[in-house]
Amino acid sequence: MWLGKALSIAGHGDAEVSSFASHPIGAGNVSDTFRVTLDYARPTTAPASLICKFRCSGAAAHAHGIGSGSYLRELESYRALMHRTDVCRIPHVYWVDGHAENINLVMEDLSGTARAGNQVAGCDIADARSVVAELAKLHRAFYPMAQSEAPPWAMTMAGTADYWAAAVERGIEVVRTHVADRLEAWQMGIISDAQRRARAWYDMPMLRGTLTHGDPRVDNILFAADGAVLIDWQVTGWRNPMHDVGYFLSGSVSVEDRRAHERELLDLYARIFGDEESYGRDLIEADYRVQLLSGLMTTIAAYGLLPLSFEVDDLLMALLRRNVAAAADWNAFAAFPSSPAT
Repeated sequence: MWLGKALSIAGHGDAEVSSFASHPIGAGNVSDTFRVTLDYARPTTAPASLICKFRCSGAAAHAHGIGSGSYLRELESYRALMHRTDVCRIPHVYWVDGHAENINLVMEDLSGTARAGNQVAGCDIADARSVVAELAKLHRAFYPMAQSEAPPWAMTMAGTADYWAAAVERGIEVVRTHVADRLEAWQMGIISDAQRRARAWYDMPMLRGTLTHGDPRVDNILFAADGAVLIDWQVTGWRNPMHDVGYFLSGSVSVEDRRAHERELLDLYARIFGDEESYGRDLIEADYRVQLLSGLMTTIAAYGLLPLSFEVDDLLMALLRRNVAAAADWNAFAAFPSSPAT
């Protein structure tokens, strides 16, 4: 059985799988994910259960996995991280295989020891500290990274500017039609500013780059007793370090908690990053002011990309209100050049 072979290669040479049972987990939007419980022919040190990710069984989702590069980025992200001890915590990887058109991952099952995040509810400050700490570890491991040094599979802001600017244009129409009556005028004003400035934001010069997760929402994070575990690496990219931090804090922490604690959290990031000379606290805050717009841009775009079910509406409204408040609190649009209105 191939699972036994994978475990043997990973160091469990005594693993002889006699039977297994699999149960789907997750939404299956980017891959088919299963929790697999195992029975062995004899006593072994191998795990009793695993998480396995495969190519999407649905034709449309599979085509998206290929066309968007999601399969390849997740595979290459785990390959880049799994043998390092100086990066953020990820699930232990037993087996990684595949290519741009297929994905085969066998990973540690943390479902019994870690809890999944809830995006609508957000996370408390203790959890936020653990996420910011892991992001700092990830970023410092690859900083500074020039664009010429970035892996070819990593997303870039400029390389995806056409796609995301167009998605923001589509999303703003959905917001105006289905959401505007639940927002105040000042909130819609900031959302309209985002639409006008989207292309300029994605085209900003990238002066400081590193490898970033790209989508660190709380529902892409597991919370163990000893800290956060980052999962779902489909949009890993070469970006400013604060892209991840701004995205997370502007969308996954309540407005009140963010306002009360975000500078403390930036202090924490700076201490763990540990390089005041090349990326110190002042630069971190200056970048954060601009990069926190990553959350707002992505949320507006999502309105044009996702079917607007009740569940999706609840999710996006929670994100949108938090994103807008962060953009207003930091006067973020004043921090980069304007572009002509579209």
